[in-house]
Amino acid sequence: MEKHPPLPSPWTPEQIVWLKRIGLGLFLLAVAVFLWKVRSILPLFLFGFFIAYLLDPLVDRLEERGFSRTGGTIVVFSVFFLITLGLGFLLVPPLIEQLVALVNTFLPPKGRYYLLALAAINFVETKVMRGEIPPFVEQAVQRALEQLGSFLMAHLQGALSTLTGLFSLLILLFIVFFSLQIVDSLRERIRWWVPPEYREPLAGLVREIGQLVGRYVRGYIVLCFAVGTVDTLFLTVCRWLFGMDYTLAVGILGGATYAIPYFGALLTTLAGGMAAYATAQNNPILCTVVVMAGLVLINQAFDWLVMPRVVGQQVGLHPLTVLFAVMAGGTLMGIGGMLLAVPIAGAVKLLLQTLFPQLFAPVTEGKEAVKMTADNCQERGEGQ
Repeated sequence: MEKHPPLPSPWTPEQIVWLKRIGLGLFLLAVAVFLWKVRSILPLFLFGFFIAYLLDPLVDRLEERGFSRTGGTIVVFSVFFLITLGLGFLLVPPLIEQLVALVNTFLPPKGRYYLLALAAINFVETKVMRGEIPPFVEQAVQRALEQLGSFLMAHLQGALSTLTGLFSLLILLFIVFFSLQIVDSLRERIRWWVPPEYREPLAGLVREIGQLVGRYVRGYIVLCFAVGTVDTLFLTVCRWLFGMDYTLAVGILGGATYAIPYFGALLTTLAGGMAAYATAQNNPILCTVVVMAGLVLINQAFDWLVMPRVVGQQVGLHPLTVLFAVMAGGTLMGIGGMLLAVPIAGAVKLLLQTLFPQLFAPVTEGKEAVKMTADNCQERGEGQ
């Protein structure tokens, strides 16, 4: 049977290349649309990957000591799980109790903040405006506080009664465990996609950035835990002396926000002062002064004495750069942006130092170079 030659392709090589590009573009567009549709679950996976990234150096150390990747992952994950479980049992029940009590303070007729708002209105009415405040102002404040308290209580009860939080926590643990097993292979796969001539320089840069960010985050996790512990102990003493409430909630707030430069300490100090003034049973003004001064001193002591030893100058950013990065991160991404602003700024600085090292050279080096060049010229007789 006679064989017929294959028909020529109706597409030219250039057209085939463009078809591949169009297909790749459509595929990426479909992936982007898919990720947008499932964006509500992405933070959970990103947070799990981030925890695995922080724990990965511990697994690598166990591998260096003879453990397999799976064995090292099981050991590190088990320790992480037990620590998380223990902290949850110790902190969550009293924290929930204080949060419920805090929400009740906004509700009429006996909520403390509700009564403080009425007292402020009464003071303005009798001392400032001499009884000329319209009645609808007091009614509006009462309705606003009642709606705020009801809103907070409804959301708090919903969070406590639903199984979504527990299910998300279990999913997060699975994400962390399996992410720890694929971190190294995923890193090698990404490295394989880089052109060979850029692999080593890029790998070195990524390694340095990873070490910088890892040291920064792990150091600040230790610092946040320490600050939260010291704040809670200090506020417990204030509770024993003055009878104030919400010591655990304010202490956890202090530890959780310590990683936010400048703004974290300010937020904790203001929250502690409000809690002291509104809840202290004995001498609330003195309690407010003591609490705010103590929280400021604790943060300053950690900033000046503890933080340089734990975190060191790994990021190496000027305070103005830190302030700008924090404000920019807050503008773009809210609280999460403020938390990530400093390590991202440090990584950008490291990238610029690699690409443009002459821009970061100390000025003294340039002067010394000019001086050495002039001396060399004189030695050779070129300057005569």
